[in-house]
Amino acid sequence: MSRDAAGTSACATFWLGQFPYQKFYDPAALAVARVFILTLLTLSLCACTASWSKQSPAPQWTTGFWFWQYTYKPAECHHEPLDVLFLEVGSINRQAGLWSVSDNFPADYPDAKQYWLVFRCERQQLPGAESIPLLGRSIGSALAQARMDHLNVAGVQLDIDSPTRDLPNYASYLHDVRKALPPGLQLSLTSLLDWFHDGTAIADVIREVDEFVPQFYDVNDRTDSIAAKIDSARWGPIFNRLGKPYRIGISTFGRARLVSSAGGRVQTFRDIVPLDIATNAAFRLETARNAANELVLNYRVTRPATISWTNFIPGDTLQFILATPDSVHAAVESTRRMKGNVAGVVFFRWPSAAESLTLQPDEVLQAVGVSAGAPPVPISIDVIDGRCAAVSCVDLYLEARDPLSPKPLRYEVHSKVAFEYFLPEKNVPIRMTGASTLELSLPPYCERGHLYLGRAVTAQPSQFTVEEQP
Repeated sequence: MSRDAAGTSACATFWLGQFPYQKFYDPAALAVARVFILTLLTLSLCACTASWSKQSPAPQWTTGFWFWQYTYKPAECHHEPLDVLFLEVGSINRQAGLWSVSDNFPADYPDAKQYWLVFRCERQQLPGAESIPLLGRSIGSALAQARMDHLNVAGVQLDIDSPTRDLPNYASYLHDVRKALPPGLQLSLTSLLDWFHDGTAIADVIREVDEFVPQFYDVNDRTDSIAAKIDSARWGPIFNRLGKPYRIGISTFGRARLVSSAGGRVQTFRDIVPLDIATNAAFRLETARNAANELVLNYRVTRPATISWTNFIPGDTLQFILATPDSVHAAVESTRRMKGNVAGVVFFRWPSAAESLTLQPDEVLQAVGVSAGAPPVPISIDVIDGRCAAVSCVDLYLEARDPLSPKPLRYEVHSKVAFEYFLPEKNVPIRMTGASTLELSLPPYCERGHLYLGRAVTAQPSQFTVEEQP
């Protein structure tokens, strides 16, 4: 018998047991009694149903980000505080056969209404039980720092890529970790999609936590995609039957990689952006969209070239896989259709201000409707003092409003004081066209939210403006 059916029977038995219907022998009186009994029964059933509905409310939808420790000068966001921030504060490591837990609370991070303290295991393996006391001490240290910063901490999240075969042991590990948690803290975990296949011990794992976050990205690093397409009809029932709140992890970052013509070898780059390639005549651009609606820029090599100490030969492809507002919007809408216990989304990840392969937070939040109705950010020039002694020198950044534009863009940057000289950033197509004017010509898909242009030197401090050209 279901919980609802059993509850209904209990309510009916209670009310019929209270009314002495067996003492009525007059037909008219018995009819009145029957009406009275049915009325009381109806009211009691409504009351019981209302009570049960309050016991299992749908989780409140939240939109959050992961914030990783190495984020340098975090990108700004005009929509703070966030609903929730998953803040990496430590890592679980193994060196020379010994497990250790480091804690390193970030000094600068976005404002949020709620925080989760994340501990990440650097290896794709399950940590040993000897790491649990160390983890408990690091959690206490991170929690003390969070309280000093007056953060509303909901709990601890473990980011451990346990092999699927080790899920029974992971469940035991989580059981012991919970014992080490300070009172009042919840326990969350990130989860791989492989864990949810038939025949695994995922139910035992989820039983030990308060919520879980399946990650829909990097399912297969040999394809032209980062994000995994979210099929709500397939995954919703799988997640919901586990009976715990869950959020969906969605990628907002990009990646550059070389697909070699020699045997299909793949090499990932961390220091190449489309602007480094777009003005090089040795590459020919082809664009596509993958199944998750990410933008794929394929720069085909037409003649030998060397970039960032890497030699390219004809037939090679330098590929950029980029999240877009469209891909993020589609992923969130699919997540909402899961219904049930779905509690929101978490985006990986919060970028640094100067990153060009990762969507800026404002772009993400506007794409999913959190910043709906907000006025577009105007194009502008951000000026950073270069601290020169004899002259005024500043670093100029373009604050763009149309990232990944498919068409070429031209801008003019004007200075109120004539330039002594201008030092352009490497590979940035900008030049002086007058004593106080710079011309910037960006190829398609090369505009980004915070583009460093170069250093401007003037005899006196100046003010700078920018205009888009037809």
